[in-house]
Amino acid sequence: MREKIKIVVSFILGGIILGGIGVYAATIISSINVGYSNESSKLVATNVQAAIDEVYDKSFSKPSIVAYEYSEQEPKCINGEEKTCVKTDCYKKGKTCKQGTVIKYYVKENEYHYFYVLRDDGTKITMQQRENTIRNIPWHAGANDNSKGPDTILPQLEAATSTWVNVNVLNYEPGVTTLYENANTGCTYTEDYKIKCETNTYTSSVLGTRKARARIITAQEASATGCLVYKDGSKDSQIIPPGINAYNHGSCPDWMHNYLHQSKNYGGSYDNNTANENGNDDGAYWIMSATPLNHTDSWIVIKGGYLHYWNTTNNSTGARAVVEIAKP
Repeated sequence: MREKIKIVVSFILGGIILGGIGVYAATIISSINVGYSNESSKLVATNVQAAIDEVYDKSFSKPSIVAYEYSEQEPKCINGEEKTCVKTDCYKKGKTCKQGTVIKYYVKENEYHYFYVLRDDGTKITMQQRENTIRNIPWHAGANDNSKGPDTILPQLEAATSTWVNVNVLNYEPGVTTLYENANTGCTYTEDYKIKCETNTYTSSVLGTRKARARIITAQEASATGCLVYKDGSKDSQIIPPGINAYNHGSCPDWMHNYLHQSKNYGGSYDNNTANENGNDDGAYWIMSATPLNHTDSWIVIKGGYLHYWNTTNNSTGARAVVEIAKP
């Protein structure tokens, strides 16, 4: 691209200088010796050659990754777009990004998204997209049957992220490959409402080996951020708008349930009040794990900021891409 700029500038200069006498010979003009006025320009270069290099650097060189320290306290940095956000270079080798760190990342040329760090193992970063990547799609569309696995949501997420060439290709087999802590695809909860994964509700043969740019979050990963499971009849008397009595509302950090419908009611900073194309409200996103509590449900992260479960055919739910990137 830099050479193309040089050619264009040289051609224009050649046309200006030689055009007046009608000569277009094979003349080489050294741009180093041609001056220009930059009084109204923001360039700092003092000659054309330097200006070409500067235009190139400003126009075509951009960082593929920018990271910000997440903070729910003042000065806040929740979405990554606040003026108070503080940059960090934790994504570089030899450093470690904290869970929740905001990552602005170019998934391909001229397309970036915001993500939050789930985990940084020193060589790669696992992170989840800030908003739902796809919307209004069932976990399993055929029937309320979690023995089939997320065979509707995963292929659609994979299709939506197939052009994200700047993220790692994931090769995994649900229920076999250890994505985080263990390979289980069925999870219940303990007496203190934490996730407990000891059973496989659907087998690996249902979905086979996946090769994709993105997947969905596991129950263990969601639980590791602090998310607890909703349980009716909680002993906690706290009233959460709009009048729901529940112990676990808001147990997830804000970044886990932000950008969902009415998220401001539960501590989020963004409130999606716009119904999607089929009239649903983007109220949750799916988790990889099914629930052994019954054969009809799968786990979700819901707008109230906690783990819950819905029928697998529910179509007011979406998915947030979980991707891996190598530390540069």
